[in-house]
Amino acid sequence: MKPSPPRFGNRWVWALLAGVVALLGLMFFARLPGPAMNTPRPPAPSVGLVDSGAIVGTLLRDPTPLFLPTEFNSSRRDYTPREPGGAFAGYPPILTFDPTELALNLPPPVAVPASPAEALKSEPPGAPFLGFDRADPVVEPLGQRGAYVEITDAGTGRPVFGQALLDAHPPGASVPWQPMEFMAAIDASGLVGPVVPTVRSGIAEVDAYFGRYLAETLRVGQRFAPGFYRISVGP
Repeated sequence: MKPSPPRFGNRWVWALLAGVVALLGLMFFARLPGPAMNTPRPPAPSVGLVDSGAIVGTLLRDPTPLFLPTEFNSSRRDYTPREPGGAFAGYPPILTFDPTELALNLPPPVAVPASPAEALKSEPPGAPFLGFDRADPVVEPLGQRGAYVEITDAGTGRPVFGQALLDAHPPGASVPWQPMEFMAAIDASGLVGPVVPTVRSGIAEVDAYFGRYLAETLRVGQRFAPGFYRISVGP
């Protein structure tokens, strides 16, 4: 016998049926959007004015405690306000001294005179003005002084001579002159040249006068040992 050829018609039928079922499934899951539905909005809450003062007053006068009261941790007592000025009336005074036996170590009282005359009568001052315009004061005259010289060693600063120059009469004595300083160099034979002014008096004639006076009258070259000396002359 010859083999029968395959039947392709049944396979195509089953494949077509499977495609129709798949298409129906897709149409079931993929739906077109329907028309929009108008959902009504909720009504707006009504707003009204509330008396805040009444609410605050009610909260302040509310005796309900802020915790759970029990008979062990709370008790309500009526509060009675005191009169004005009596907040500290319930506290007794604490006294340091006994008001009935106050003992203080005070000196005896002193009787004050009624008038200044009575005060002077008890303790007279005597004669307080005795001696006024009875004798002339004794004034001692000051010693005459024209200038003063002080000589110190330039190296050590040790003073070696000081004397008032009573016989010195610089020119222009009526004009005040400032203290001056000289530098002198002395060797075994005397002054090494004239004395050199380092600080001047402000008047050239006075500087020249004392320069000659120190060399010729005071003779500093023959009076002191060899060395350098600073000579200060003041009025």
